[in-house]
Amino acid sequence: MIHAELCGFVQQLGLVGKHNGHRYLLFFGGEPSWGETQLGSLGLGNEECLLLADKAIAGLSPKCAKQHLGREFSAVIIDAYSVQSVDEWLAAAGTVLAGGLLIFLCPEFDQWPRYFLSKSDAAQDAAESFFLKRILSKVADRLGVYEFSQRSLASSAFRSQLPALLQPWQPSLPTPDQRAAVDAIIRVVSGRAKRPLVIRSDRGRGKTSSLGIAVADLFQNRLCLRVAITAPNVGAVEAAFRQVQLLLPDGELSEDAFHFHDCELIFLPATELGATAHWDLVLVDEAATLPVGILHELLQTQPRIVFSTTVHGYEGSGRGFDTRFKDILDRERPQWRRVELREPVRWAGDDPLERWLYEAFLLRAEVSTPRDSSPVQLRVLKRDDFLQEAILSQVFGLLVQAHYQTSPRDLQYLLDSSCVVIVAESDDGVIGVCQLLPEGGLSDDLSAAVVSGQRRPRGHLVAQRLAHINAEAVYARCVSFRVNRIAVVAELRRQGIAGSLLAAAEEHSRRMGGAYLSSSFAASAEVVQFWLRNDFLPLWLGSRRDTSSGAYSLIVAKALQSSVDMNFNQMQQRLLDDLPLTVRHVHSKICADTLVQILVSGSRHNEMSTVDLRQMQRYCNAELIFEQVAASLMRICCGVDLRAISGAELAVSVLLFSESWASVAAKYQLSGRAAVEQKLRNIFNEIGAIYEFTEAQ
Repeated sequence: MIHAELCGFVQQLGLVGKHNGHRYLLFFGGEPSWGETQLGSLGLGNEECLLLADKAIAGLSPKCAKQHLGREFSAVIIDAYSVQSVDEWLAAAGTVLAGGLLIFLCPEFDQWPRYFLSKSDAAQDAAESFFLKRILSKVADRLGVYEFSQRSLASSAFRSQLPALLQPWQPSLPTPDQRAAVDAIIRVVSGRAKRPLVIRSDRGRGKTSSLGIAVADLFQNRLCLRVAITAPNVGAVEAAFRQVQLLLPDGELSEDAFHFHDCELIFLPATELGATAHWDLVLVDEAATLPVGILHELLQTQPRIVFSTTVHGYEGSGRGFDTRFKDILDRERPQWRRVELREPVRWAGDDPLERWLYEAFLLRAEVSTPRDSSPVQLRVLKRDDFLQEAILSQVFGLLVQAHYQTSPRDLQYLLDSSCVVIVAESDDGVIGVCQLLPEGGLSDDLSAAVVSGQRRPRGHLVAQRLAHINAEAVYARCVSFRVNRIAVVAELRRQGIAGSLLAAAEEHSRRMGGAYLSSSFAASAEVVQFWLRNDFLPLWLGSRRDTSSGAYSLIVAKALQSSVDMNFNQMQQRLLDDLPLTVRHVHSKICADTLVQILVSGSRHNEMSTVDLRQMQRYCNAELIFEQVAASLMRICCGVDLRAISGAELAVSVLLFSESWASVAAKYQLSGRAAVEQKLRNIFNEIGAIYEFTEAQ
C-alpha cells in the first residue's frame, strides 16, 4: 500500500512542479535494497532518467554525468552508496527539467555521515563527515525537499506535503537575456574582427540554446556560411544543434553537424580547430572547462569568436575563466564584450531545488567588500568555527574568488580533511585565508616505496615528489606542511596581508614540528615573484601544463629546521642549470616573464665568466656575429637579473626558446632579423652598463 501511495505522491509532485516551474529533491534513506524498491515503484523510464550508480538499478542504466551536461532529464537518481563525488552530484542536478526530481538513494541520515567519510579520500581524523552533516542539516523544513526514511515511512508521510499551486509557469522563449546574447553574437560576425564576446551565466539560463538561435539567424540571413562549435564533448552542445534544427527545419542534422543549403555548423574538439582552417565564426561552449592555454590559442587564431561559460553552478565556480582568461582578454583584445544571462529557462526563478543547492553547497559564496582599513588580526580556525555559516561562506568565497579551479569538492575537503585554515580578519570579517595541508610522516617502508616509484599514497603531493626526484626518503619521512591555497580580498591585495598569512603558516608549521613548508601551484610571473619575495626557493618545474590554467606546476619550499638538511639550495641550483636545456624540449610553452622570474631566483651574475662578458661586448660592437656568441649570450641571460632590463623577453625568445628570427620579428612588430639583432644588442648593452662591464675588466 505504501508503494502505491508513494508512487501517487511523486506523480502529483511532478504535476505541481510542471505547473509551478519547480523541481524537487527526494531522499530515500535506508538499506540499498529498500531504496531500490522505492525507486522501482515510481515506474521511471530509462530514456528520461539520468542514473549515477555503479550498476543498473530498477531497470535503469547508469550514465556518466559529465557527458550529459547539455541534456535534460525529468529525473536524476544518485546512488549515494556507490557514487561519492559531490562534483558529479551537482553536475547531474543541473540537467533536471521543471517538474523533475533529484532523487538520492542513501543510508539513513544518522548513519550517512559516517558511511560517507569511510568512502572518502579526505584525511579521516573524525568519526563522521562534518561536510555531509552540514548538508543534511539543511533538509528539514525546506520547501520542496523531502526525506523518506525506511524506519518511519508510513501512509501519514504523504499527507499535506504537496507544495501549493502558484501562478502557472509559462516560459517565454527566447528570454530577453537570450535575445541580447543572440544580438551580441551577430555583432561579432557583422562588426569588426578581433572583438570577442563572452557569454556568462549560471546553469539553466539557456546559453547553449542561445548559440543555436544565433546560428539559425546567421544562416537564415546568410551572414556566414561556416561555423565551428566546440565544447568538452558533442553532448554538451546538443541543445544548440536541437535549436538550429527547430528554427531551420529544412536543414539536415547529423550527430556532430548541421547543414542548411550551403551553410554548415560543425562540432570539433578544441584541439582540432586549426589555425589554417577558415571559419566565419567559432563558438566555444563550456569554456571554463577547457584549458586556458587552448582558449588563448583560439583567441589568437580565430578573429571572430564567442566564449560561453558557466561561472557559478554545477561544474564548480568556473573562476578559471574569470581569474585568468579575463586578464588575457584585457591585454590582447581590450575591446572584447560581455553578456550575462540571469533568467532561468528550464525552471522558474524561485525553483526550490536551485535555492537549496546554492545554500547547501555555497555556490553563491561571495566575499564582502571591505569598508575601511580596520586592524587586521590572524588566527587559526577550529572546526567549530565553521558552524558559523558567515565564517564558512566568507572563507570558501575567498577560495573561489582567488583560485581558478574551485568546485564543491573543495568545500568537502575544507570541512572534512585535516587541513589547517589560518584567516586574516578585520571588522568586516574574513579578508584573507591560508589553507595548510599536513604532509609526510610516512613509514620507512612506504617512504622507500615512494622513492622507487612503486607506491603513490593519497595526498602528500610535494613530500612524495621531492622524495622521488631526489631519491631521498627523508622528504617523505619527516613531517611537513603544504600551502594549498592562499587568498586575500581583491581590494586589499599588495598590502602585506598574504605575507603575514604565510608568516603565520611558518610559525604554525614550526610549532607542529614541520621540517619544511612548501607549495605547488600553476606558475605565473606574479605568483612566482610572491613566493621568492617570501624567501621560498623554486625546486621543481613540472613537465606537463595544468589542464585548466595552461601553466606548468612549480614546487617551492622553505626549510624550517636547521637540524634537518633539506638540500634545497642544491635542488634550486639544479633546476636553474637545467632550465636553459629543458625550455626548448620540455617547457617550450612557459611564459617568458615566468621563466625570467624563476631564473633570477639564483642571482648568479657574479659567476659570469670574463670570457662570456668579453664576447658579449664584442657582439654589441658588431665585431662578432650572433652564431659566434650565442652560447655566451645564453649563459649571461641565465646569470643576470633580467627584470631590470627593458625588453628582456626578446632576448629570452631568441636565446632560450630558440624562436626563429621571423617569428620574433612578428611578435615584436619588427622588420626582420637585422631589427631583432639591433634590439638584442641594445639589451646586452644595457646589461653591460648595469653590471659596469668594460673591456678593461
